[in-house]
Amino acid sequence: MMLERAVEQTFCKLQQPSLEQLSEALLSLNGLLYEVPAHKTEPRQLPYGRNVLYSTQHLEVIIIHIPPSAATAIHNHGTSIGAACLVQGNIVNSTFVLDKDGYPIVENDVFIKAGDCFTAPQNQIHQLSNPFHEPAVSIHVYSPPLRDVHRYLPYTEVLDYVI
Repeated sequence: MMLERAVEQTFCKLQQPSLEQLSEALLSLNGLLYEVPAHKTEPRQLPYGRNVLYSTQHLEVIIIHIPPSAATAIHNHGTSIGAACLVQGNIVNSTFVLDKDGYPIVENDVFIKAGDCFTAPQNQIHQLSNPFHEPAVSIHVYSPPLRDVHRYLPYTEVLDYVI
């Protein structure tokens, strides 16, 4: 497929890209983004599908498929920065701040529709959710590749677990 070849040619040149460079590189694939849904995977161990399309020691490109009524965990990206484009469906990107005890509190909810791109700066805590009736598929690039991702449980989930 042309997308795989274009991803490799576009991203193989980037070694320590900035958030802007990641976004620009993703946007340069615009004419091929229609191919992204063909690379989606169904959820297995996670509530969403995750397919690594391309990876080097400097970055990785991942296709994310969030089915209706599903969401990622509340998480950060460790030391990585990221950029993404939604190519199918709609999602909500919720960002969080930590309270004095280290529990996440919603800071902002942003509605993202197909064709929109968004970024994840270093240290951002967020959650992608699909409260809609159609699947959502997006392409993400992270640099460096995701490692040391931290998941956060809301206080209400911790409280339910303890009781």
